[in-house]
Amino acid sequence: MKSKNIFITGLLMLLPAVSMAQENIQRAFDALRQSKDIKEVSARHSLDKDPDTGMMEGLEDTFDFTIRNSNARRLVDDIRKAFQQDEPEAYNVSSGTHGSNENYVSLAVGNSNNGGVAIGLMQGSKWIYACFLDPEDSLRQHRYAYALEWVDDGDKIRGRIAKTYATTLKFRQSRHQSRTITVNGKNIKLSGSGFSSGDGFTWSGFSSDDKSSEIWLTEFNTYKNLFLKNPNGAAANSYANQIYKLCKNAKSLEDVEKNMVATEILKLRKKTNDEFIQQLFDMSVERLKK
Repeated sequence: MKSKNIFITGLLMLLPAVSMAQENIQRAFDALRQSKDIKEVSARHSLDKDPDTGMMEGLEDTFDFTIRNSNARRLVDDIRKAFQQDEPEAYNVSSGTHGSNENYVSLAVGNSNNGGVAIGLMQGSKWIYACFLDPEDSLRQHRYAYALEWVDDGDKIRGRIAKTYATTLKFRQSRHQSRTITVNGKNIKLSGSGFSSGDGFTWSGFSSDDKSSEIWLTEFNTYKNLFLKNPNGAAANSYANQIYKLCKNAKSLEDVEKNMVATEILKLRKKTNDEFIQQLFDMSVERLKK
């Protein structure tokens, strides 16, 4: 096994801050986490290194918090200002509002095979993230990503800050292999950017262990949309079977993503009167709970 995962407490505090491009954001993140006026709701820290070279391959540092002290609200404003200060050095900056299960982004970790950090799932939230190339990577294949999401409820602020290290999207896309689904003699090609329409499918040449959360969700959305075209048609059973196969191995998904998928499957169940397909969807939801 090439890599190993190391989970440590306070990883963001222990690792030296990446100087240069994103130093203002890092400093603002540190100030928020060190503040006594911040209540930690949850945190996740992971580091992935190549055991042979000791080089970092993946990093996640996610911190969910609550602010009730009115004076501490400035810490969120300071982070927002830090994003503005460091923005000229970022190669990708994005922001949005009104988070929901249908409108969120996932920041890759490592080579993205182990899922990512969800930003934008808090209902009514505002969020921003920025990506910076790793200055120590001469091949320009790796990047740091920083994100802030928050909801101002009036009497308190709920939020999340996150830092991840991964290969760049451009690099992952260059290595991405196209996949073909064949159903009833017709082919559907899927990639990270979408799929071409068609009917019915069975996967070949790839195991479910190959799927990152992004690919998993792309496949599920493909099957869902094709099923909805004709929920009582001849190919509906094939689509339902593919959804069930996906749900049998959904370990790359975060809990919030599994809940989102389960909700969508229950909507699909209502579209058909076929008892066998309904049972497949019920089993799919049960698999997601494991």
